[in-house]
Amino acid sequence: MLLETVRRRGPSSRAELARELGLTKSTVSSLTQELIGEGLLSEGTLQTSGTGRPGILLELRPQGALALGVELGVKNTVVIVLDLGSQTRQLLEWSEPADTPLSQRLERIAQKIQQHIPQREDFLGLGLTVPGVVRDDQTLSYAPGPGWRNARPGQQLQQLLGLPVIVQNDANASALSETFWGESHSPLAYIMLGTGLGTGLVVEGQVYRGRHGAAGELGHWKNHADRPCSCGRSGCLETELSLRSLELHFRSLSQRSEDFWGILELARTGHEHALASLEALGSQLGRFIANLAVAFDPAVVVLGGAGAEAWQWLEAPTRKRLSELAFIPEHACLPIRPSAFGHLAPAMGAAALVLQRFLANGGVRDGNPPISPRALG
Repeated sequence: MLLETVRRRGPSSRAELARELGLTKSTVSSLTQELIGEGLLSEGTLQTSGTGRPGILLELRPQGALALGVELGVKNTVVIVLDLGSQTRQLLEWSEPADTPLSQRLERIAQKIQQHIPQREDFLGLGLTVPGVVRDDQTLSYAPGPGWRNARPGQQLQQLLGLPVIVQNDANASALSETFWGESHSPLAYIMLGTGLGTGLVVEGQVYRGRHGAAGELGHWKNHADRPCSCGRSGCLETELSLRSLELHFRSLSQRSEDFWGILELARTGHEHALASLEALGSQLGRFIANLAVAFDPAVVVLGGAGAEAWQWLEAPTRKRLSELAFIPEHACLPIRPSAFGHLAPAMGAAALVLQRFLANGGVRDGNPPISPRALG
């Protein structure tokens, strides 16, 4: 935890770290020397405040730990290289047809990384997010949007790149990005509002996955509507609350066929039907958050996915509906904000999975036995 403590609090003396962690000064000195030798910490300036003998401040060397984060979306792919200080070292983005076979998508990812990202031996590993249910054994059991079932994408990428791979659901990883790279609220509920609807929950810095990895698939809560869903059933919540439902609502009002981005452009001009459709979506979102608050009682709700780009139109109807339906007064004023990382949140969360495991291991690189059960996530 020493390395994580320096990452969180900034430059610190050995004495300060010993007090905060409840360790002896000699233990802290021994640990810091190892981390300095690994290139993860460096000695900076003398501490000038306080009484007694000034101590040398230890500083994080973010470039000493690099991770690859990959979002494998229904159509889009994002590859990001991040260091421990959240500095983006490299970024690649592209789109492919939704019906492209999964194995072909993974081969393309490996090719792009091999072509554009040198010195891969310096990376701690690769985090991969997918739009579906991921079991503990890293099997993607089902991704309704693209229709992938019982696949091992992490295994294939590991074989192609020779890097350890961690696989996680996209909403879960996005939720982790908010707490790992930002303020550590707990519990934090993350709503992934896109073509479908997903939710991630982080409690005390850890993603809650559920028994089978399906926690957060709230887009498939049964609803009163009877529209067919991408999962093959009917009446799922995401048929009423998603960007697809927004487009259908707009089409029914206007007899026009703009997609989400086109609807936003029309909203900027004050288009009546675009504004009405966004207001209806916001009202549905407020109702959903009222239910989410009863289920999880979160400290904060973060809106992510492409839907976060519409927050300026969604905020008022969302808060109004939440206020009307809140179970307790505290839920009526529940903090809600758009994601700090926009569309990069899943890939940043994927990289955070790798770095979080590394930090839980006390800065021990892959190949050595973990020293903390939390490292086994």
